[in-house]
Amino acid sequence: MKSLLSTAVLLALSFSSARADAQPVHWAFSYTGFYDQEAGAFMPGMALSGDFAGDDADGDGMLEREELHSLTIGDMDYVACAAASNAYYRCGADSFLYSPAHGLSFSLGAFGNDPEGWAGGGHLIESGNMRHDYGFNPGGSTDHYLYWTAETRLDMTSMLPVVAADTQTGAQTGAQSGGGQAQAAAVPEPATWTMLALGLAGIGLWRRRR
Repeated sequence: MKSLLSTAVLLALSFSSARADAQPVHWAFSYTGFYDQEAGAFMPGMALSGDFAGDDADGDGMLEREELHSLTIGDMDYVACAAASNAYYRCGADSFLYSPAHGLSFSLGAFGNDPEGWAGGGHLIESGNMRHDYGFNPGGSTDHYLYWTAETRLDMTSMLPVVAADTQTGAQTGAQSGGGQAQAAAVPEPATWTMLALGLAGIGLWRRRR
C-alpha cells in the first residue's frame, strides 16, 4: 500500500511539473527582400509575413512542429489545414523549429490537382531557401520562384501579453507586447489540480494508517 501511494504521489508531482514547464510562445514574423527569378531582380520591398503560436511542452527552449497550435501565412493556417488533406489535395507544415538560439525555420505548402491530373497547382515555402508557386492545365503551366538572399531581413515581434506589476497596489496587469518575448506564469489546469489532490490525499491516508 505504501509503495502504491508513493508511486501515485510521484506521478502527480511529475505530471504537474511537466505542465508547469510548458511555456506559451506566440510570435509574428516578416521576411522582407527576395530575389524574384522571373523578374531577374532583387525586390527589397517584397514581404512574406505570418505568425505562429504553441507551447514549449518539454521546456527545452525550442518550439517544434508537434508543439505548434497554429502557423499562419496570409489567410492560411498550415496546422489547421492539414485536416482537409486528401488524395487530391495536401496542405500542412512538414517541419518547424523556433528558438532564440536557432532562429526560425519551416517547410510548408498547399497543392492539389483534379482526379484526372489535368489541372492543378499550389505553392511550397522553405524558409531560408525559396518560395515556389506553380500551376498547370492543358493550356500550359506557370512557375514563380522567390529566393532568400543575404539581404533578406527577418523581423519578429512577440504577441504574448506582458505582465507588469502595479507599483501602487502590487497587482499584475496585462498589456500587449510590441517587442521582446514575455512569458506568462504557468497556471495548473483542472487535470493538474486533480492529480495533486489525489497525491495529497494519498499521503494523508498513509500517515493515518501509520
